[in-house]
Amino acid sequence: MHTLMLVDDNPAIREIFSIFLEKTGFQVHVVPGGKECLDFLKTTVPDLILLDIMMEPMDGWETLCAIRNSPATRSIPVMMLTGKEPTAFELQQYGKWIEDYVMKPVDFKTLAGSLTGVIESHRNMHMEVKRLKTEGFDPAVIDEYCNLRRTIVVSKKLMHRFRDTWRVNDDGIRMQEEHLRQLRVTLGLPVSGQDMNRQVERNKPSDDDGMDEQSKYWRGNNVYHNNRSGN
Repeated sequence: MHTLMLVDDNPAIREIFSIFLEKTGFQVHVVPGGKECLDFLKTTVPDLILLDIMMEPMDGWETLCAIRNSPATRSIPVMMLTGKEPTAFELQQYGKWIEDYVMKPVDFKTLAGSLTGVIESHRNMHMEVKRLKTEGFDPAVIDEYCNLRRTIVVSKKLMHRFRDTWRVNDDGIRMQEEHLRQLRVTLGLPVSGQDMNRQVERNKPSDDDGMDEQSKYWRGNNVYHNNRSGN
């Protein structure tokens, strides 16, 4: 069972989200604000944090910065929950630190699938990073790769949804994707469909139990990206 922390200062949202997500198989912890979130994380590490942006006195972005600046919590995946249109500045400033964002009002069935996909995709990336570090690659390059990968995913989603409002083109993202491709080459990661198939085989563990779990990771990652392409 996946564990999820919901951080929102609206008690009605906390109650509604908790009821639905628990019915879909999540173990849900709810807290009313940023300070309570940080206090909770001192003793418990969830699989995912669903973090509201518009809170007082400590808003979601400030809470996110505190999570990422702590060695004990910086690797926890975070999805932002927002009722307002995010700005280009917020994307530039925080995109590398979040896995995705959810706009209110929420389609709960879509949300449950997205949450599971993010958790599995994050675990897959964690396994990939662990292998790269074991093989002796530069940790700074690995961090750059992970941050850029997250930024591109969130950028594409935001630009697709708010293209008319922001009036931007795809040149910046194309440059980021080219840089990401170069980083993948540097790290010996797949850059084509054929390479991806080789990477799946390479990452499979030797024991049967681990093989089943590995397959789940890759399947979750594929579902996650397929869900994105349909948004």
